[in-house]
Amino acid sequence: MIKVDKFAVVHKDAEIGENCVIGPFCTVGAHVTIGANTVLRSHVAVEAHTSIGADSDIFPFVTIGIQSQDTKYVPDTITYTKLGARNVIREFVSIHSGTEEGTQTTVGDDCNLLAHSHVAHNCNVGNHVVMSHSATLGGHVVIGDHANIGGLSAIHQFCHIGKASMVGGMSRVIQDVLPFTIAEGFPAHMRVINKVGMERAGYSSIETREVRKAFRILFMREIRLELAVKQVQKEFPGSENVKLMLDAIANSQRGLARPDSAMFEINVSE
Repeated sequence: MIKVDKFAVVHKDAEIGENCVIGPFCTVGAHVTIGANTVLRSHVAVEAHTSIGADSDIFPFVTIGIQSQDTKYVPDTITYTKLGARNVIREFVSIHSGTEEGTQTTVGDDCNLLAHSHVAHNCNVGNHVVMSHSATLGGHVVIGDHANIGGLSAIHQFCHIGKASMVGGMSRVIQDVLPFTIAEGFPAHMRVINKVGMERAGYSSIETREVRKAFRILFMREIRLELAVKQVQKEFPGSENVKLMLDAIANSQRGLARPDSAMFEINVSE
C-alpha cells in the first residue's frame, strides 16, 4: 500500500514503489522512480529524471535531482540523478543533477548523508559513505566505498577521495586522497592510514599492515615518488589493496594531498 499525504504533489508519470510513504508538502516530479518502502517524511522535493532506491529514509527539506548550479548548464537539458537503496538522507541535504546532456549524479547504497551536506553535479558517491554535517562536494568529485567525510569539510571539484579513507572535519581538500588514508587540514594532507575505518569495513590486520607499510614507503622516505611506487610494486605484488593505492596515484589528475614534512616524525614513530 502506498501512502501519499493529501498535501503532497506527485506527478502522474512518477513510479512509486510498494509501501512508500510520501509525506505532507513533498513534491515528486515527472519520470521519477522511488523504490519500495522508501519514506519521504515531509517537504522533500524530488525533481524529474531522478531514481531513489528501496528502503531509504529521507528527512524534511531535502532536495534531490535539482538543476545543476554549474554556470555551463543549458536550460531544458535533460540530466539524471540516481540514488541507491537503504540510504538515510537527513535534513536540508541537497543533491544536484548532472550538467551536460545525459549525464548523472550518483549516490550508492547504504549511505548516510547528514544534515546540510551537499552533493554537486556529476559527483559519484560510492556505497557505505558517511558525509557529516555540512560536508560539501564540488562538481565531478568521486568518493570511494566506505569513505567518511568530516563535518564542515569542502572537497574541490574533480577530486577523488579513495575507498575506506577519511577526511577530517573542517578540512579543505584540493587534491586527491588515497584509499585507506586519513587526510585533514587547510589545505588537507594525508597523515596516517585509516586503521579504524579499515577494521570497520572488514579488512584484516594483515591487510592493514600491508597498506601502512606501503604508505610509509611512498611518503615517509626521502626518495622520489616514482621510485617509491616501483619499490612498493616489488614488495606487494599480490596485494589488491596496495594496487588500488597505486592505481589512484597513476590516475590522479589533481595531484596528491601528500603528507607535509611536519608529519614525518609522527608517522614513523607510530
